[in-house]
Amino acid sequence: MKEFVLAALPWILVGLAVAIICVGLNEKDAETNEKERQQHIALGLSLGLLWGVALNHCGLWENHALGLALGPLWGMALAVVLENHHKKR
Repeated sequence: MKEFVLAALPWILVGLAVAIICVGLNEKDAETNEKERQQHIALGLSLGLLWGVALNHCGLWENHALGLALGPLWGMALAVVLENHHKKR
């Protein structure tokens, strides 16, 4: 059972991150500047890459490619969520 969960975990994390990004990018407001949105996503991508490398160094993943792929993806997802949360305040 443990092997199944560990094999499915990256797919679940990728699916959740892509769903968050798609929903967040569909919410377009009149106040949203496209260049500013792209800057937020690029910042999230770069910070997520650093986070993925840090998780690789901690030994969280067996394969280092998982950290290098999931880190930027989740960084972009968090940037979209935080951008939308910040705009609603």
